[in-house]
Amino acid sequence: MQAVDSMSIGLDETALEILRNKPLGHIEHQGLDTILGGIRQYLCIVPGGPGTGKTTFMHQIADRWAMGGHPVIVFEGELSRASMLAKSLTRISGGELTYDDMYGGDMSADKRELFDKMVEVYAGSIADRMFIVSGEIEKDGMRQPIEKVAAKYGEPPLVIVDYAQIVALPQDLRTVDERIGLKLVASELRRIVDETHCPLFAISSINRTNYDKQTTGLQAIGGCNMFEYSADIVMSLSIKGNRTEERNSNMILKKRPVIASVTKNRYGSCGVVEFEFDAPAATFCEVK
Repeated sequence: MQAVDSMSIGLDETALEILRNKPLGHIEHQGLDTILGGIRQYLCIVPGGPGTGKTTFMHQIADRWAMGGHPVIVFEGELSRASMLAKSLTRISGGELTYDDMYGGDMSADKRELFDKMVEVYAGSIADRMFIVSGEIEKDGMRQPIEKVAAKYGEPPLVIVDYAQIVALPQDLRTVDERIGLKLVASELRRIVDETHCPLFAISSINRTNYDKQTTGLQAIGGCNMFEYSADIVMSLSIKGNRTEERNSNMILKKRPVIASVTKNRYGSCGVVEFEFDAPAATFCEVK
């Protein structure tokens, strides 16, 4: 039976937990960072439709976090390590080195020199603190690498899960109803944050009925309401536009306007921040 104690039991330690939960650091996007209260122990769900740049957005934050001397773990279920590195190299080069340059076949001597230089920059500023677990994301396989990296660096890593709806259950549970399975995943993400004290961003799909909306509500998170209930923060990404036609036109732009909407924040304020998503440069810039 679970113990039932008054708040006087362990009050001092409980009070200290409040003081310990201070930001581990801050992200480059100042407006959004103010709303989030910096990077700290919380579970943030990042829902969004296709083309909104969810993965690129979180990888950019991850790269900057590693550049700042902090450890990062990315559980990547969609992109290969090479694809993630290519995005980082594009970003480091300011868009001068493009995907087409790297995957187009015959690279010019100048582009190859730039490529080698960007790899060198990545090696010296990001690589040592960036841990990428690619392939199938196992529900029960995330905690151990997080704890291992935390022990190595003396601080919990920034954790990114891409994405929540494809986290795999143990073999004996893979026949359960999908919604029950997603509930188990959401509960595990919550436990990881609570027990390892890491900041965890879980990218999420949205329901198809919300694809054509500028701002998606909490009910738009794909698959299971448990993600909404478990999260401390819900920060959705969507293409800007007052009408469907405007959003569709913006979607195909190389530099497209994207809205980050914080619709749930357990420990702070909610709000909206506008970004320019430069897709060829794999970069988000906050619009002042």
